[in-house]
Amino acid sequence: MFTLLRHRGFALTLLAGLCSSVASWLLLTGLPIYVFGVTGSAFITSAVFLVELLCGITLGSFAGALADRFDRFRLMACVAVLQAAAVIPLLGRPEHHLWIISLVAGTQAVLSQTFDSARNAALPSLVEAAHLVRANSLVALTISVGRLIGGSLGGFAITREGTRYLAIGSAVAFAVAAALIAVAPRAVQHDASPPERTSSFLGAWRSGLAAMLHNRTVRVTFLSVALGGIAQGLFVVLFVVFVSRALHADGTLTGVLRGVQAIGGVAGGLIVGTLGARLSPRLLMSLGATTFALVSLVIWNGPAVTRQPEWYVLLFILVGVPGIAYNSGAFAQIQQSVPNADLGRAFGGYYAIYNASQGLGMVAAGLLGDALNVVLVLNVQAALYLASAAVAYVGLRSALRQRSAPRQRSTVDIG
Repeated sequence: MFTLLRHRGFALTLLAGLCSSVASWLLLTGLPIYVFGVTGSAFITSAVFLVELLCGITLGSFAGALADRFDRFRLMACVAVLQAAAVIPLLGRPEHHLWIISLVAGTQAVLSQTFDSARNAALPSLVEAAHLVRANSLVALTISVGRLIGGSLGGFAITREGTRYLAIGSAVAFAVAAALIAVAPRAVQHDASPPERTSSFLGAWRSGLAAMLHNRTVRVTFLSVALGGIAQGLFVVLFVVFVSRALHADGTLTGVLRGVQAIGGVAGGLIVGTLGARLSPRLLMSLGATTFALVSLVIWNGPAVTRQPEWYVLLFILVGVPGIAYNSGAFAQIQQSVPNADLGRAFGGYYAIYNASQGLGMVAAGLLGDALNVVLVLNVQAALYLASAAVAYVGLRSALRQRSAPRQRSTVDIG
């Protein structure tokens, strides 16, 4: 793990991602709090999340296509500058113009997805293939640290002069991210050069989607991710209901439990960064999703035994670890299965599919949350993670064997 951090290009890219994550979580935490404080409406507050989700679904794959069309480092730097500029409207007092906040939230969602797609696509040009799992785990670790810092500061900043400090803090963090990317050494591997722009942007976008559909390993990975996305959508909506109805607790515990997940994310990043290279991406995905499901089952059925808050704080810390393992494995699987020229579109598709499936889970939670027992529905959520693990383990094993078979036949023919 420390060997990777000695690589100046990777270390600076990692720090830039940390700054970007801090800024993003400042906005993700602060804006909904501000909107609810101004309007007192949960429906209007949820619209901020809905705008972000819809923008990610509809424009996510286009954002990924940019990472295959332009130099990925320059793209990340430009995107970070645009993100800093996009928060300028928040320097005023937009309480009577909530559409401004929605516009800022949607813009940030698309730009963040572009930054993340470019960074993930650039990783194979910065580190050797054998270190991709560790590299992805360190990226996930910085995201969790950014969540801890940005989430905490977001609640504090929003109490000071409306959205002004929120805008200043996020703009500074985005600007620092852009500066770090600008001075980061470029990729040195032979396949790191940007692809030639021999077709139109839409043509390249369509060809990238077609390539993903014809890549069985990517299809199986996306199916596993989609199942996990539906489960996450169920969780986002029903978690609050679970705390209220099953644990008989208030919003304070809800906030604490959501926050401590980031602690588990940091621990997971360190664990996977240290030991993850010993496991294949497929095994990391299956073990991560299985462990996530088992811990979730303990959480959802725990009230039958105890409602002590300390018990659930510990469990929510633990649940952050397998999430990092799964994501690190999924990213490494895509990076190893897709040519460098198509990686941006692959990650754009990844985020679009995940956001769409998460939205589906949210809709299902809204329909089922009041009609059925919340613990029953959340047990289904855990079962979806088990299904995701099964798809990763069985489906990817079959896909990888099928992919390696032509190579073995070719070797025999040559011999």
